[in-house]
Amino acid sequence: MERMAAPILTRADVTLDKADIAWLMICSALVFLMVISISMVYSGLGSRLFAITLFKQPLLTGAMISFQWYLWGYALTFTPGNTWFGSLSTANGLQMSPSDVYSTNQGSSVTTSEGPSVQHLPELAFALFQGMFAAFTAALICAGTMQKMHSARYLLFVSVWSAVIYSPIARWSWYSEGWSHQLGSMDFAGGTPVHIASGAAVAAMSIFYFFESNGWQRAYLHLSSVTKKRINENLPWAAAMWVKSWLFNTSPWLPEYKQTDIIPGRDYEVYDVNQAIFGTGLLWFGWFGFNGGSALGANSRAVSACLATHVAACAGGTTTVFLHWVLKQIYMRSADYEPREFRRLTAVHFCDGAIAGLVAITPGSGYVPVSTSAIFGIVSSFVVYMLKPLTSDYLPDDELKVFLIHTVSGFIGMFLTGCLASQEVVESDGFSVLTTASVSERLGNQMKDAFAGLGYSFSGTIIILMIGRSIMFAVKWMRSDETKDRAAKAWSKANIFKFGTDGSPAIQDRLRARERHTWEDDAMEGGIPFSTLDNDRGPSPRQWNRME
Repeated sequence: MERMAAPILTRADVTLDKADIAWLMICSALVFLMVISISMVYSGLGSRLFAITLFKQPLLTGAMISFQWYLWGYALTFTPGNTWFGSLSTANGLQMSPSDVYSTNQGSSVTTSEGPSVQHLPELAFALFQGMFAAFTAALICAGTMQKMHSARYLLFVSVWSAVIYSPIARWSWYSEGWSHQLGSMDFAGGTPVHIASGAAVAAMSIFYFFESNGWQRAYLHLSSVTKKRINENLPWAAAMWVKSWLFNTSPWLPEYKQTDIIPGRDYEVYDVNQAIFGTGLLWFGWFGFNGGSALGANSRAVSACLATHVAACAGGTTTVFLHWVLKQIYMRSADYEPREFRRLTAVHFCDGAIAGLVAITPGSGYVPVSTSAIFGIVSSFVVYMLKPLTSDYLPDDELKVFLIHTVSGFIGMFLTGCLASQEVVESDGFSVLTTASVSERLGNQMKDAFAGLGYSFSGTIIILMIGRSIMFAVKWMRSDETKDRAAKAWSKANIFKFGTDGSPAIQDRLRARERHTWEDDAMEGGIPFSTLDNDRGPSPRQWNRME
């Protein structure tokens, strides 16, 4: 997707295709449905103690970021400027006229203002479609707040993140002035701007929270002990040490490790698998608009993108279930076999595999033929399934595995797109041309774009959180009446995230989900007083019963 740096045309200058306009509007609605779907997936797979907030937060985030998109987000991303930002003085979404028309040239870094390689669409339709992408990306990051951050604080954070992180990444990937686009990187529907960037942000939030809640020393000891444990359990390492001891008659060197207690040590039950499955189905349905709409027209390339999306998701979900079944047969013969573990989480694994396949095919859906799209789902779901234990050790506070499913699958998709891109698929829309670079050059460009998005989003998120904590420290310091160790005490209280010192979850909803559509007040079963920790007072249990 590209917005040319040419002057905006008027409707009298060009002829618009009504089918393209209708398709783009339908796809915009489908992408908005994905925001609602994420609410169901997150609340279904998350903790019952935070189910209400996980349900409402993606929609609140999507609404706020959509409004922000029309104020300055669109201008920062898709107007003439430099490789990082557009000009705020050019225009914003609220000032565009229905007669404004823009020109696109998706597949090539060579742009012209006229000719068969250029497509014309209403500026308002394109701004609406791209605004849904920005809203969905911000909604994905909501998973990083589970039982950690109040809604108001998160909305402030994600507003800044969308402007200074998402907009530059989307610009360099899709806009004609972006450095990655000029290199010839291929990202059809947001492998880097949407998935890699959002997953990196959640990973940064998880690490920041882990160090903030546990302290630097304890967090470091935990990570080092996990690493040493992984080395001990590594079969090639153990075999090499055994060979060394046999050849040189020495004892094998194995690093010692000590399991450390970290705060919080949370194990939670999945709240509602049925809700998560239904949300995954809606997400799958909306992904047709996400990828198919990125063709920016009702053409053969959009059809190919939709079918490739469906095949990759089917392959991803099926591969995960099959792999889960194979491992079950293997573990059934071991003493550590837990039949309940393998029976109850099959549906959750299917959802993860299907979403991993959808994420992986996102950058390549408009570049690769349908015959190779299954590879995206198979590879991504296999990698995601196998890396779950490792992710749980190093990112214990990314409970919903957003980094693994979105960032890792996004990397796989970017890599495979560079390998499998087809000239026939790219040219099927009638105006795009595949770059003439070799496969090795394509892979280099793809990895440059992916690693740049990962590094920029991760480091930028850490910087935003550090600035936020510094502001909170200044406020706490000015309000403090302490005369001794004033700065140290103010810094210890200046926490971006909220956490319990006894290891209990820090933030819970006032009404806890006990069973589906059944809620109970916290006071009935004890716990943390909500007078200090609730982020939304909500109705009382008596009022809730009246509403039912």
